[in-house]
Amino acid sequence: MIGHLVLSLVLSGAAIGILVRGLRFRPSTPVWSLFVIFLLVTWAGGVWAAPVGPSHLGIYWLPFVLIAILLAVLVVVLAPRGGRSHGDELAVEREVEAELGLFFWVLIGALMVLIVARYR
Repeated sequence: MIGHLVLSLVLSGAAIGILVRGLRFRPSTPVWSLFVIFLLVTWAGGVWAAPVGPSHLGIYWLPFVLIAILLAVLVVVLAPRGGRSHGDELAVEREVEAELGLFFWVLIGALMVLIVARYR
């Protein structure tokens, strides 16, 4: 379990670093919330995926890497593009702020349940 957590932390940090620094991706949400989502999705996806590839210290790391790469690509592809004015963005942000906050915490709770269920 600790090995899976450390691997997920490293891969999530690398993915966020590549997105923010390397690709100059500017998320509309705070970077810490994007990191938490990356961490939990990578961890849950890695432990639930079939163990394939080489094993290092008893951890099949290939599913974790593939999940992290897939998630990074999805975030970049599905992120909204520019083209709106700043005033329009502020209005939309105020409208959906409460719903996204609730969705974020429900998603975090569901991912934690998936992770705990796998280790039981």
